[in-house]
Amino acid sequence: MLSQQDIIEDGFLAIEDCMITGIAKTLQELPDGFSQAPVISTGGTIYPGLIDLHNHFAYNFFPLWVVPSRFDNRGQWRNLDEYKSLVQAPAAKLAKFSVTAKAMMRYVEAKAIIGGTTTGQGIGTKVTGVTKIYDGAMRNVEIPGDARLKACGTNVNDMKNEPTEIERFRKMLNDENIGFFFHHLSEGVDDDSHQHFLNLKDNRLINNKLVGIHSLGLNRDDLDYMFKQNAKIVWSPLSNTILYGKTLNLHDLKESGVLFCLGCDWTPSGSKNLLEELKVAKFYSVEQCNIFSDYELAAMVTSDAAKVTGWQDYLGTLGNGKIADLLVLNGTTKNPYLQLIEATEKDIDLVVIDGIARYGTQINMKALHFDLNNRFEKTNIAERPMGIYMYSESSEINNIGFADAVNTLKEAMQDLPNFVAKMESHAYKSLALVGEIFQDFQIIMDMDAHEHQQDNAGDEEKNYELWNDIDPLLLPESIEFDDPTAFGDLYWSRFNNQPNLSPALKQWIGSFYQ
Repeated sequence: MLSQQDIIEDGFLAIEDCMITGIAKTLQELPDGFSQAPVISTGGTIYPGLIDLHNHFAYNFFPLWVVPSRFDNRGQWRNLDEYKSLVQAPAAKLAKFSVTAKAMMRYVEAKAIIGGTTTGQGIGTKVTGVTKIYDGAMRNVEIPGDARLKACGTNVNDMKNEPTEIERFRKMLNDENIGFFFHHLSEGVDDDSHQHFLNLKDNRLINNKLVGIHSLGLNRDDLDYMFKQNAKIVWSPLSNTILYGKTLNLHDLKESGVLFCLGCDWTPSGSKNLLEELKVAKFYSVEQCNIFSDYELAAMVTSDAAKVTGWQDYLGTLGNGKIADLLVLNGTTKNPYLQLIEATEKDIDLVVIDGIARYGTQINMKALHFDLNNRFEKTNIAERPMGIYMYSESSEINNIGFADAVNTLKEAMQDLPNFVAKMESHAYKSLALVGEIFQDFQIIMDMDAHEHQQDNAGDEEKNYELWNDIDPLLLPESIEFDDPTAFGDLYWSRFNNQPNLSPALKQWIGSFYQ
């Protein structure tokens, strides 16, 4: 991904101490010391790890929501009782109980890695009352875990156009402790959505640190202004279309020159992973008169995504001195960029994060696994025997396996009222008879946390307060569990019943999976 023509056929990539220390056409060209190193023949194509810069990962055990209509702005669907019943209420309950919160955390992070993601936005947690971002196997933008990568900030809610909120937003945006600031910007197609952009512009809150997630309500003049201010954009075309019936004008986006990348959003209204989102991006690029080349599309999840975070010196491309975040797809083609766009979960042979093999075929995982105390877990993904390794020294959930997480969530979701009643009764017993802290691990559901804002220097107890006033009548009897891949009848039944997706898009995306 250094340039469109920079492709090495049948080459070698050397890794030492989590870094790429050599890329060469022959083994003899690698740095000294590698002549006796183990050689793993992947038989595939090696890419930089995929970077997903917009997701609400904590929700990604929920299935795709068949929306009832087309919406004009995000407030319309977020206030629907149907949304609250199918997503908000069960999410709020399951996130509060340690047993399901840990299962959620394990599953959604593993699911992202299974889709080839090596970097994403982090998940907020409360561990024995302390609010922080979860630090696990996947690299995240809020706590990248490397001093060379400056942390980024995230804000979900729209800024209220009031003096105190304006100054609060200014403080978050210009926080010297963060590199870039990711903010949901003008998510919708009406005047109200566009006004959120104008509020930022009028208060001089659009600068080179702002990354506008969605930016669907922006017109060409707005995009030109974003470019002038050196702001960035994250594009989520599937979620845009499912909820609002349209996505960005790609000609205007490209001609403006603004730097942008792709993001999945979340499974209730978006893609399973970046591999699916790439196909949606390809569809709209072709539909709008072939706006982007295959190389440009591949860059949206690799090199350009790294530039959006300011991490391009270490991630997003393969080269000497880069961090070893890798994706290996089986097989090779003359057009590896199209190969990435058309790939599915069945094509992934290996995912490496920070030099550590996290997911792949059992043959590759066995060859690369080094931790004798914590073995990789064998699993079956898309009818392929695979291995996954999620152990992290800083993790609070190392005792939870991938299969354990799946079983726990399925059991809880198939009879939600009974599960909640059982857990709340247990909480009462624990507190009354033992005095222990029952909820030692909770997840912050960022889309639905009350007054949620990620304020790097604010009142965390207010900013991360969980919902306590969920109407028990909104809790459904059950929720269907979302499988880790896009292979399955449940997913396609829901996908094909989306009222705002065109038949052509449904056929195009389905052709890769069905």
